[in-house]
Amino acid sequence: MFLVDIFFSQTSSQLTLSSATTLINKIIDEWRYNGQIIGREIPIFPAQQEDEIGFGLRVICPEEHSLLAEWNNCFVQDAIDNARKNGLILDNFQIIGEDFNSEITCSNTPSWQILYTSYVQSCSPLHSGENFQPIPLYRPLKNTPTLAKDFIKWQENWQACDELQMNASALEAVALKEISCVDSGLFKHGYALCRELEEQTQIPTFYYLYRVGGESLTAEEQRLCPLCHKTWRLAEPLFGILHFKCDTCRLVSNLSWNF
Repeated sequence: MFLVDIFFSQTSSQLTLSSATTLINKIIDEWRYNGQIIGREIPIFPAQQEDEIGFGLRVICPEEHSLLAEWNNCFVQDAIDNARKNGLILDNFQIIGEDFNSEITCSNTPSWQILYTSYVQSCSPLHSGENFQPIPLYRPLKNTPTLAKDFIKWQENWQACDELQMNASALEAVALKEISCVDSGLFKHGYALCRELEEQTQIPTFYYLYRVGGESLTAEEQRLCPLCHKTWRLAEPLFGILHFKCDTCRLVSNLSWNF
């Protein structure tokens, strides 16, 4: 991923600070839902370039070209156009450099993909099934912005549940069920998103089912797919964490973290 500086020039003296931040925050939200920027807390600060005054942002983008207009969905473009009408122009952005502390973005269209996240990840929830690198949502979903937003909302909910169960405190059991059981609301939501994305892209899309607990290592190794109840154990784990894969049900899972 890449660290990027963005400059908005102010063209109207009537534009208030409150109005400017509202307009910019709307663009930030739409960029995030489209997968063009990563993260939820984006600072806005006063900035100046040559003789122009305005506002600056520093964001993380999946790719160097993530903010090019060609990747804008209709909601992003509407937010940018509305800002321009009100005296705030997206003037330019500059690549500061690659963020070595972040995931490497997938650079190709994979033969299969996985819906996977965790509370410590800050990247797209869609991953390549070939190298497990995150896939920017704007690539497959630019023309279906409501679906892209739904993926981000699912990711936020999954990460919230993951953090609760990892902290082993309030709502641990409820949160764990949401991310590890096929009868939970969170599973049904994410699984439906996978089916919709696969129909749209014609790329097999798998759902990652979290697994912890279990009686023994032997019992875990013999665990069957929770949907079709058939054998799904892989001879060798994928990416060091995925020990189970059902091509029929489009599910992947790990050997219980207890073992």
